[in-house]
Amino acid sequence: MAEALGSNESGTNEAREKVLKERFPVEKDEELVCEPTLLLDQTGVIMAWHLPGVLSEEFQLDCVRNLEFLFPDISRSITSSRSWRTQEDLFMESHIRGAIELSPAWYQQGRVPYRHQPEVSTILKGSHADPGPQQWLRAGALQNAILSATLMVMHPDLYASGRETCLKLATSTQDEDMQQIIPEWSTVYFVVLVIVNWATPFHRDLSCQVQWLDMLATIGGDPDLHIELDNLGVRLAYSPGTLVSLSGKVLWHGVLALVSNQFCLAYHMRDNVQEGVGVHRCDWVKQGELPILLQRFALSMTN
Repeated sequence: MAEALGSNESGTNEAREKVLKERFPVEKDEELVCEPTLLLDQTGVIMAWHLPGVLSEEFQLDCVRNLEFLFPDISRSITSSRSWRTQEDLFMESHIRGAIELSPAWYQQGRVPYRHQPEVSTILKGSHADPGPQQWLRAGALQNAILSATLMVMHPDLYASGRETCLKLATSTQDEDMQQIIPEWSTVYFVVLVIVNWATPFHRDLSCQVQWLDMLATIGGDPDLHIELDNLGVRLAYSPGTLVSLSGKVLWHGVLALVSNQFCLAYHMRDNVQEGVGVHRCDWVKQGELPILLQRFALSMTN
């Protein structure tokens, strides 16, 4: 299926999704997966990791306390724009709701690496009126680092390429904001999307390669919540403390229920940032190859 996807497949076009489902039919499985699970394709490629309840209550409480620094920006994020990411009727009525992206390096829309330099996302810049995002970055450093470290096991090559990208940006940038933010950015992912009390429609993630894994950490909320991978015919338990890592560009995924006091930290790579600093794109991970990749990664870290 990955080969059939265009470069800008967002997964929000229902007609296009119907065509893809007819071309790549799956046997619908109505059972809800509640145990730790690896989802593989026919060749053994790991398409998703599902780790329900792996994040402790203490970890989740620390995350929520730190996220309070972002509440003002989150509350301002819902707009009347046509973007489904800020569509008001997808958010539950609550004292805090919204979705914001934070990144130490991104290219403005329409800008390409060979002509422009990446920038720090607006709310992380020193000129931003509210210091909350930078305070969150410092307060949440341990939680972000722990979640980032899980990628070291799930996809060692992706972790290594993300780390290499961070190091290259840190040594090459002349941008003052980036020079300040990169040393404090404690994850190898280049985007953290913070989602609060939002029903997420089915979509794909455009900024990455099909062979990469996004990471979703659910904090608080409904113990009966689930995330659907519709084009696989799979539902995964999405209770508080669950970690899901998935090929976000291939898997059409969404969380359709509206629940209160539910937070999600969604971590993504940005392909054009790696392209901009000349970092090699890593490949898929197959289940049988994972021990070898982990051993190779461990050796590379000791050299």
